Amino acid sequence: MINRQLMQLIKINILYVNPQQTRKQRENGKKGAALYRSLIYQYLLLGALFAFIYGALLLTTNLVKDIGEFTNIVGLFTIIGLSQSVTTIDNVFFESKDLKDYLPLPLSQWAVFAAKFSVVGLTILPPALPVWMMFVIAGIQTGRFIGIGFTVGTLLFILYYIFLFLFCSIAIFSFAQTGIYRHHQKLMTFLMTGITMVAMAVAVFVMNMANNDNSTSFKAIPGFAQLHQIVVDPTSLVSLVTVAVLLISVFVMGVLLQKWLLPKVMSGANAQTRTVKRKHRQGQGMARQFIRYNLGLLGNPTLLTQSISITIFPVVIYSIAMFVQNGFSLANLTAKYAGVMFVAGIMVAIITVNQGSLSSVMISLDRQNLAFIKSLPIDFKGYLWLKFKLIVIVQSLVLICLAIGFGFFAKLLWLNVLTLCLGVVLGNILSSMYNYTRDWRLLDLTWTNATQLFNRGGGNMLIGFVILGTMIVGAMVVGLYAAMLNAFPPVIINVSAMMIVIIATTYVVWHYMDYWKKADLTL
Repeated sequence: MINRQLMQLIKINILYVNPQQTRKQRENGKKGAALYRSLIYQYLLLGALFAFIYGALLLTTNLVKDIGEFTNIVGLFTIIGLSQSVTTIDNVFFESKDLKDYLPLPLSQWAVFAAKFSVVGLTILPPALPVWMMFVIAGIQTGRFIGIGFTVGTLLFILYYIFLFLFCSIAIFSFAQTGIYRHHQKLMTFLMTGITMVAMAVAVFVMNMANNDNSTSFKAIPGFAQLHQIVVDPTSLVSLVTVAVLLISVFVMGVLLQKWLLPKVMSGANAQTRTVKRKHRQGQGMARQFIRYNLGLLGNPTLLTQSISITIFPVVIYSIAMFVQNGFSLANLTAKYAGVMFVAGIMVAIITVNQGSLSSVMISLDRQNLAFIKSLPIDFKGYLWLKFKLIVIVQSLVLICLAIGFGFFAKLLWLNVLTLCLGVVLGNILSSMYNYTRDWRLLDLTWTNATQLFNRGGGNMLIGFVILGTMIVGAMVVGLYAAMLNAFPPVIINVSAMMIVIIATTYVVWHYMDYWKKADLTL
């Protein structure tokens, strides 16, 4: 009975985690077992891509001799795994708010949590697979029989993955029992996920600093060095002791999670206890009230952290790598490259303001309130236009801050910094037009957590391919522009480039204004 319950609950949570892909597969005729297999295959494909891409890079490194590089890369992906675990566990256990619905049903608590943990494990497994590739490749590079290296690396990864998963789960569930979390759940969730993201950035920064100081090797990180010892010499005393410590730790954490924390979570002990008191504000116009309302919609911690991790965070990490490791500087760029920086700003904004941006979910954030707002005696298109202007302003402020920071560290001339800021603002407007319209086309007013919104129309895999393609095209456009400035008179090239930008901008603005003029706003 428990096994049947477990399988059904796993299927429910798989459908729940990615409802847009579920709907898409159903439209393609998938149902029943074929539907579940299709969704699972997507996670397996994503994991295979991670393993293949990073595995190919690791084949050129001697992981047996270079302990420092081994430990630093494992440490980096451990932090990435922690960050992903925090967000996913928060989505499945807390943001879903469905645990209380299981209480009156004749379901085993073990089955409920086992199902949720299974889906969480499946979701966060793909980003962790590069660690498995490192364990296996390092084991094979020792010169032992391939089968032994593969087996040792795989078993160690399973133990490492379970330890990491249990550690993160206990940390999150324990923190959820505290009074500060129950009184400030949204703020604490945002801080919790934000801290892991900052830790990831710091890890990349430290790794690049170490590599910059010593180009031949990194400094070994204690703890992860013992994992390297297990891979290289699994029968040594250090290896056996490390494995024993991991096994004991996994057992203790498993008992602690099952006997103490899970019953409290199931009983609703982590439920938010703070009663939010709304102040009545007199003398405010309807537009100002709508602005306050829409800014309040952006207060979802999961929404903010996931959007930042998909949009801004990769750009920040890439910039840190350039500045720290490569000593990146643009101090030699004269004023004639102001147009290049303007176009570069447009491209950076288009890369950043993607399907994971706030503009791509702004309409759907209203949920059922959108129908109520449409029933009010107001101009509904005017309300949508207000939302668009608001989110464009918010994103522009963030992008301008990033552009100014980039200009400061890159030692750009003030004129080039100014044109870079103008470029990111224009690129933000154009990209937001596309993503805002896309949100209307894929409108979802029944979502239960922010992950479902970002997974619409292809999910994170599509976002990754779009970002990669845009980066390649953007680099080619900016590089070609800069090369032509050196080959032809700068005045002619700059004027021609600006004319192309003006024509393209005019077309995009006209296209989307015409779309919204003719759009059927029936919900």
